[in-house]
Amino acid sequence: MRPGVLPVGRLSARQVRSVLLTATTPPPLHDARPWRFRCTPSSIELYAGPCAGTRRAQLLDCGAALLNLRLAVKAQGCHPDVRLLPAPGRPDLLAVVRPRGLEPVTPIDRRLVEAIRLRRGNHGPFTAALVPTAVQRELRKAAELERAWLATVGDPQLPRLCEIMFGAEAAPAFDPLPERLLVAVGSLHDTPLAHLQAGQAVQRVLLTAAVAGLSAAHWSDTLTPPRRRALRRLLGGGIWPHVLLRLGHGAPLPLRSHAELDDVVTSEERPFSHGWP
Repeated sequence: MRPGVLPVGRLSARQVRSVLLTATTPPPLHDARPWRFRCTPSSIELYAGPCAGTRRAQLLDCGAALLNLRLAVKAQGCHPDVRLLPAPGRPDLLAVVRPRGLEPVTPIDRRLVEAIRLRRGNHGPFTAALVPTAVQRELRKAAELERAWLATVGDPQLPRLCEIMFGAEAAPAFDPLPERLLVAVGSLHDTPLAHLQAGQAVQRVLLTAAVAGLSAAHWSDTLTPPRRRALRRLLGGGIWPHVLLRLGHGAPLPLRSHAELDDVVTSEERPFSHGWP
């Protein structure tokens, strides 16, 4: 059975399929794919799908998929008109993306789209190579473009960070060194809208890092409410942290396979068998 892929706005069915394959590229560090997409003649809708984790973690992952979708639509030469949480009575409807008008593809957008399939996580050690200051500025700018903030965890903060994450005695596997860039991506608010924006920011930061040749290790599900509050006090500035990222040069993880579009995409012509959404 074909998935619910049909022409949307200025995009042909073939283009929509390409866009959705890019949007559903799985995260490199876990298998969470808590999203669903619905095609209509004028828009691609993003819904919250089944999720075993917290609502905040789900919105972060869905935000990452939304950023992929936006970039993929732009790569087709269309402007993605995005509305976040457009229906107050439908908390499962996270975003509506309408491909409208023509928009030239910029070199940086093209590089970011290419990085979606190249981006890798890293569970192993990093090399001693430094992350250049210019790259750090680009990472900070990437977060700010998505209405989020990137805060660098400095050397004086590391002992307290280890206490927050692992207790009084830090786990041996966590060994941050000055050569590795350790950052937190957060937002000024702790609302569903902020979580969705932060997910887009985290993805843009990771793609920007991939363009610079960096791989990443991150903690998100381990940031429990008490840890987030303690980390918020450590970072200062009133930022609610969502993800801790360790960025550097290292051996990346192998690529993960795509989810079948048939499992995550629907339309009026081809609804899911159980009537979702």
